[in-house]
Amino acid sequence: MTNTPTPSLVNIPPQHRSRRRSQPQPPVPGDWSSWYLTDEDDMGQSFEQMDCIGLLLSSLEHLVERRQWRDSVAGTDIFFAWLETEAQVRISPDVFLMPWPEGQPRPASIQTWRPGHNPPSVAIELVSEDWRKDYEQLPPKYEQLDVQELLIYDPEGARRASLPGIKPPRGARRYAIQRFARDEEGAWVRTHAGDGACWSSVLEVHLVIVDNEQGPRPRLAFDRASLDLVPTVEEAADQRAEREKRLKEAEHQRAEAQHQRAEAEHQRAEAEQQRAEAAERRAAALEAELAALRAALLARDIQPEDNSSE
Repeated sequence: MTNTPTPSLVNIPPQHRSRRRSQPQPPVPGDWSSWYLTDEDDMGQSFEQMDCIGLLLSSLEHLVERRQWRDSVAGTDIFFAWLETEAQVRISPDVFLMPWPEGQPRPASIQTWRPGHNPPSVAIELVSEDWRKDYEQLPPKYEQLDVQELLIYDPEGARRASLPGIKPPRGARRYAIQRFARDEEGAWVRTHAGDGACWSSVLEVHLVIVDNEQGPRPRLAFDRASLDLVPTVEEAADQRAEREKRLKEAEHQRAEAQHQRAEAEHQRAEAEQQRAEAAERRAAALEAELAALRAALLARDIQPEDNSSE
């Protein structure tokens, strides 16, 4: 049996794009086999893919915690199926955010025909080596799954964008980032295709590309310029530790300054006491000297003048 590729939605005019359907249709009339996904098919990732997925997932987990999305969960590598009669028609997002009640046990897979099982609010996919298949099949699959938003990151597209002079082969335009969502009429459309930052209306952050020592990597950011990245869980922990360290250092400096002020006050008090004691000693010495002088005068029968009555 020949697997016929699903037509791309990239260049289809808006008036011909499919509208939201209550009953999904197979990619080839009557045949879903080209969309079957077995456990074996869902295995195998490059180190680059694992690194990218780890960054995005960890940042998304931090965003969920930061914004207190109690009834949402971030995850990876879970099967989502939407056809009860075709159990193999499913997809496993690289990274996703889905609604799920806090504290409720999470199933091994999501089957959207079951009560309480919902599609992801947003899915993020990394393009694999079979990039043409991903470009062709990912958008319509997520349209069928009925996600609110699909973000696609192409590592090769990002590398080409970061290397001036590297041109794609004829007819093989690859984009670093793409975004698919439904328009106001319910049509599943591509709203972004390029190398720059892409706004996620679901997450309310940007999907951006940041270069590090391993090469370009996808990140979530609060700004288009990638100056304020959504930290990963590890980065957030490091930032908290650094803030706590700075707070402790500031507290130590305040305590040290207070100690120095107390020490200076103590020294001033001691100096004042020493001055008072010295004054007392000088007064006592003068009094003793005056007493000795009077005694000497009395010994000579010389009465000292008493001017106290005047």
